[in-house]
Amino acid sequence: MTGARRPDVDGAVEAGGEPNGPIDPLRDLLDPGDVTAALTAALVRGGTWSEVFAEHRTSSTARLDDGELEFRSDRDVGAGVRVGGRGPRGSASTTLLTRPSLLRAAEAAAAVRDGTGSRVAVRPLDRTTAPAVGRPPADVDRADVDTAVRADLLRRAADAAHGAGAAVRSVTVTLVEVVQHVLVATSDGLLARDTRVRTRMTCRVVARRSGRTATGFEGPGHGGGLELFDDRPPEGIGAEAAGRALRMLDAGPAPAGPMPVVLGPGGGGLLVHEACGHGLEADGVARGTSIYAGTQGRELADPHVTLVDDPTLPGGFGSYRVDDEGAPAAPTVLIDSGVQAAAMTDRSTADELGRSRTANGRRESAASAPLCRMSNTHLRPGPADPADLLGDVAHGVYVSRLSGGEVDIATGDFSFTASEAHLVERGALTMPLSGVTLLGKGPAALAGISAVADDLVFTQALCGNDGQWVPVSYGSPTLRIDGLVVTGVAS
Repeated sequence: MTGARRPDVDGAVEAGGEPNGPIDPLRDLLDPGDVTAALTAALVRGGTWSEVFAEHRTSSTARLDDGELEFRSDRDVGAGVRVGGRGPRGSASTTLLTRPSLLRAAEAAAAVRDGTGSRVAVRPLDRTTAPAVGRPPADVDRADVDTAVRADLLRRAADAAHGAGAAVRSVTVTLVEVVQHVLVATSDGLLARDTRVRTRMTCRVVARRSGRTATGFEGPGHGGGLELFDDRPPEGIGAEAAGRALRMLDAGPAPAGPMPVVLGPGGGGLLVHEACGHGLEADGVARGTSIYAGTQGRELADPHVTLVDDPTLPGGFGSYRVDDEGAPAAPTVLIDSGVQAAAMTDRSTADELGRSRTANGRRESAASAPLCRMSNTHLRPGPADPADLLGDVAHGVYVSRLSGGEVDIATGDFSFTASEAHLVERGALTMPLSGVTLLGKGPAALAGISAVADDLVFTQALCGNDGQWVPVSYGSPTLRIDGLVVTGVAS
């Protein structure tokens, strides 16, 4: 398409492709007049705004499962149309970017309204309403990357895992690459585009010895292409996953009761994401179902605790330039030096709460309605030395990684399991522990953070909420929480 020229959605004529990024196929698949027609049709039964969200997503998955290679490639194209305002909101989607299909989706979205027309005129689409907020990541032309390159990356990780010890019995390595182009157009004239490139390798290892079985996992990713492996060679990914599994084969029973818990770099990110971040997504705040609904402006933690959600993080797995409602991305300080400062909002919750939008409207696909979701949520580094946090503990638990858990945003109660943990005795790590579970309440855990170190590390994942999964990252430096309840069973 280089050199091809056609009208852009806002009427401007420009060369095909982004000047600083990959070619956007939506420029050729989506007609500008069709977008305006759909925005207009969505308002036919009333409403104060309408929106078209379109995406073109390509994804490739390569998997090496105990020596068996499998490759898969997918393409998803579609558009969602929404209408809103006072009264019910409607949405519908289509997998065809043609005028008849877009109009049918607009009519289906409008059907929930009971008016006879709209007094709102659709404004001409203008890209200047969506300020530039950075450049898209450099893309890799997936067609030029031979499958042999991906197979080699997988084998290097698997060979390193198998080479870590004779007890390694099973290794599964998966490489996922996604390129997503999105366009958001609204009846008030906003036009926004974004290109999101994400790559992640996961390695899962099963080890067995003397009748015991343990698993290990490592799964780094970033907002970019195969340059991920410049910083994270596949050999290191495989070796780290295997090392966790092998260490857990020697694990003993965990102690029980309240005690200080030191969470290693990145180890506390999931706890913060689940126990605090979800409660600060503004849908729960607006409904009054979050424990943080009534604590805005209150001191929840010591001044060394600052919690931020930042979709502009360079290379972040949850990063974007605009959210899925077209709002320019910007960092949001949720807890500022211990004080609850904000909640994450999308268009709907911002209107309900009378606050500004924080660009946290996200959706799994064009077929999904946007929800208020986190992006890259993390505790900012503090002043402490990581070694000092451990050295001050006479008896406690050190958690390297959390593997999952549950949280009730209404009460703040949480339960998290550790995939790797060690006993701490007189400031030193001793035996590995199995079956470690951490119990507590989100606000109490925040208040119990007694020290924060300077070694921030992020973890990449897919976060599920209301049936939708979106890429996120969560991060934390080494931190110590006093008085967490630890439970565990011998394996």
